[in-house]
Amino acid sequence: MGLVRFMNHGPVQVITDVASQSCKPICANGNKNKDILNTRGVVKVCDKNNQVQEQDTGLWATTGCSNGGTAFLCDAFQPVPVADDLSYGFAIKVSASQAEDNPDCCKCYDVQWLSGNAAGKRMIVQILTPGGSGGDVKRDDLIILIPGGGLGPLNSGCPRQYGNSYNWGNNQGGVANRTACEKLPANLQGGCYWRFNWAKDDLSGWDINYTPVTCPDRLTSISGCHANP
Repeated sequence: MGLVRFMNHGPVQVITDVASQSCKPICANGNKNKDILNTRGVVKVCDKNNQVQEQDTGLWATTGCSNGGTAFLCDAFQPVPVADDLSYGFAIKVSASQAEDNPDCCKCYDVQWLSGNAAGKRMIVQILTPGGSGGDVKRDDLIILIPGGGLGPLNSGCPRQYGNSYNWGNNQGGVANRTACEKLPANLQGGCYWRFNWAKDDLSGWDINYTPVTCPDRLTSISGCHANP
């Protein structure tokens, strides 16, 4: 595992939310801008069986959230605790631009919770998608990607990938308790339990500070991309 290097940037204070998505990440696109491939790279994507696609295939594949789409978020993109007060994972950063060349794509941030049951805990997250604002979610908020975190407006991807025999909870907020994690696909239950075991509750609406950091190898080895802070 690589060292996490803190950068001399001021912290941003916003809130966290949670989501569960199977859609192809925006930062997995790069077919229209070849410079992306030569600099930061692109996020790995999987087929519906969670097999990583070859880059040439993944770049051009349509998101599984669209009819006939074949590119999905891999099941490796789940939060994992590394200490009682530190976890690694992946996130959506709410941005004005939802384009593949968004400067936040593949960047990492050190997140510290200021309120809620996770207050005082930290998480290093890598950005997979620049998301749009709406409702209570505003620009610069972070949405932590968690199985069972709520499918949101793009609620067709997970059923297309895993079938219709699972209960994903409410579109906003997802499953209500730890027991409900058992109603998700077995390969996603560990990430769902993280929310209740490590974070101790729902993460929606909690205050955070976050600061850019160098991405640790543990995240970039999963994502396949890396952007300087």
